[in-house]
Amino acid sequence: MYLFMTVFSNFVGLIPQSLLALMANTLGLVLFDVLRVRRRLMLANIKIAFPDIEVSAAERMARKAMQHMVMTFVEMIWGCSNDIESRVNFSNPEALTEVLTRGKGAYILCTHTGNFEAFAMILSKKFAKVTCPVKRVGSNAGLNRFIFESRAKQGMDAFFRGKKGEGTIAIKRALSENRLAGIMIDQARPGEPRIPLFGMPAKTNTSLGAIWEKYPSPIIAGYCERIGFARHVVHLLPEVHFTSTGDLAADILVRARTLNSVVETVVTSCPAQYWWVHDRWK
Repeated sequence: MYLFMTVFSNFVGLIPQSLLALMANTLGLVLFDVLRVRRRLMLANIKIAFPDIEVSAAERMARKAMQHMVMTFVEMIWGCSNDIESRVNFSNPEALTEVLTRGKGAYILCTHTGNFEAFAMILSKKFAKVTCPVKRVGSNAGLNRFIFESRAKQGMDAFFRGKKGEGTIAIKRALSENRLAGIMIDQARPGEPRIPLFGMPAKTNTSLGAIWEKYPSPIIAGYCERIGFARHVVHLLPEVHFTSTGDLAADILVRARTLNSVVETVVTSCPAQYWWVHDRWK
């Protein structure tokens, strides 16, 4: 699989971008309208986030979101042999530049919006290397090796979750070296509490609230909005602030609510590029 993906990515890199975009959009239509992959879930999620949306508008949003999902995968493969960095602009880079002058690194909050892989890669090249724990894709060792090496070539310090505590150690090291710790904040974890997201209780990852208590550093959220094939604008939001009251359990829940508010802000800013396929409200 590793050799196949290497050859395949080189081949994809030679295909005209306009054709790749057409292929990605067409496949997105097939997945949504013909195969109806997660169509019902996507529409239900959109209705939770936007309760007043009309059915036709929800379908258009979900269809476009599916196309953007496919486009992200295509761009990831295309980017293995092409330069994406020169095709990305920043709306407000000073938001991250300022916090890094403090010498404490920063937590980078990411959601499944736009091309989040490009988001981490661009930050790694422009500001400081992003360290982030990631999940393995399936069980094929060759595929995961290809993904791991591709991310490393783009400057990311992505590592597969292994033994308990490895992620925290890596985050601590990144912050101590004034680098960036990437945290995906819109995924559910088993056993986590349900905290309101768009007014509906949703399984919410509370790990950052606990880690921050041990290793406090500035927190910046952002997303990478697609404006064309492999063309993006990176939006960095104002710094997120956590507080400590001495009641750690209560503080962690308050911080989780704050993070869900960040998710809401990002999603409402770019709803057609959000991955509505995740069942946060299950």
